[in-house]
Amino acid sequence: MYVIDRQRCVNCGLCIPWCPEGAIVGENPSRLRGGVVYESVYIDQDKCTQCGLCLSDERPCPAYAIYDDTVGLPELAPADGNKYSKYIYLYDPEKDNYYARHFGQEYYREDSPIRQMVAELPWKWITRIDSDVMPGCNFYVAHWVLPHEEALMEVGHPPHIHRDPEIIMVIGGDPENPEELGAEIEMCFGPEMEKHIINRTCLIYIPPYFIHCPWRPLRTWKPWIFVEINQGPRHTEKVYNQLVPRQLVEQDQSLEFFKDEGFEQ
Repeated sequence: MYVIDRQRCVNCGLCIPWCPEGAIVGENPSRLRGGVVYESVYIDQDKCTQCGLCLSDERPCPAYAIYDDTVGLPELAPADGNKYSKYIYLYDPEKDNYYARHFGQEYYREDSPIRQMVAELPWKWITRIDSDVMPGCNFYVAHWVLPHEEALMEVGHPPHIHRDPEIIMVIGGDPENPEELGAEIEMCFGPEMEKHIINRTCLIYIPPYFIHCPWRPLRTWKPWIFVEINQGPRHTEKVYNQLVPRQLVEQDQSLEFFKDEGFEQ
């Protein structure tokens, strides 16, 4: 039969509405500040059909307290100060092989224009992570943009789409005036290439399969932070260079940096 281990159970009651038979019972609920807590939570054996839902990955117990007594209570490693350290990620740009994975052996060539372009960008990396680095994690990037007088790239990051929703944050680096970005960024939206100039701290939401960009920082006079959140496990991108004048595409070598990724099937 299915049992809730009393020592492990934290009495949160999360499992109560999951049971289709109403077999999981919470006694004497009360509110502890903003959270609801029960005096005890148990499984009514007269109602339990052992359907397995409360043991599935789809409805996990955060305290690992529910188990099948014919199998036994699963053992857990002790929380010795190292058990959960894997969730603390310290980024080292020298060990990040994302671009090497994306561009292959081309990126390793010393005379690679792609590698040179990345090195010359006025960026200071903060972090980059995805499911290849930490299983189950979505794609995140954050970096500083340092002062520059001229626009970065002639076209910029070309028009493209993603499979998953994307959030872009541009955050001013002055804590006394956080709404002031200290930069001007040209950003286009939609297949019509509707142009906007961004010069304030803001958040941009990009729906899935929505054409956006070119994205082109025009100038920066105060350092600011760029954050990109792709709400999927890996970065995906399909490039729409056909929306940019052909002459610009042919003469801007930096566009070699932007390739279709994750749309092979």
